[in-house]
Amino acid sequence: MKSNATHDDDRFTLGILNMADAARFLAIKRQTFHRWAKDYERGDALIHVVAAPARKANVSFIALTEAYVLEALRDAGVHIRRIRPALDALQKEFGREYVLTAPNLATDGIDVLWDFSKSRAGAGLIEARSGQNVIREIVQDYIQYISWDGGDVPYQLELRQWAPAKVVVDPRYGFGQPRFGTAGPRVADVAAMLRAGEPGEVVADEFGISREEVRTAARVLLGRAA
Repeated sequence: MKSNATHDDDRFTLGILNMADAARFLAIKRQTFHRWAKDYERGDALIHVVAAPARKANVSFIALTEAYVLEALRDAGVHIRRIRPALDALQKEFGREYVLTAPNLATDGIDVLWDFSKSRAGAGLIEARSGQNVIREIVQDYIQYISWDGGDVPYQLELRQWAPAKVVVDPRYGFGQPRFGTAGPRVADVAAMLRAGEPGEVVADEFGISREEVRTAARVLLGRAA
């Protein structure tokens, strides 16, 4: 299988988050993220995490983006537990391994998934209530927050789950740690100051961010209001 990764591309090889934090930033259950990162009954894992000691950062930027797109597909009515064979079909169609990060997933990719769902192998892949155009629109809404380079590899991801706050993941800055805006403070640093007991107003003033962004940091990493 052709791969669009290179051995020295940190987007693929460098862990930026552990799975627990990655799940929090994507606003999905931790068990769900773990399940996507492990081998499925019907094939390999759905996302490409990297090797790392337990509880250490093993979610690369690409793996985080893959999980983000899986959540888009799930939101659109695709049954993720049945998607492994469909991903194999997409890999054959696109000629690349990292099909979940392909910029044409919301167009050509949805056509492939839809056709596959009508086959015997793809039975049960898509909820009966979901139409092809609805799936395409939902996935397009998600992936507009992904930016790709000239090689069709993602280089930046904005986490739409935390709008109106702009939480950005960009491996070119700050070792890929989620930040408020490209040049803003790390979400983890804001949460750490809140965890230390500082009032939200003081934290906002310290980092030069809005109270809404402070509240977002508290919700994402502390699971509470601020």
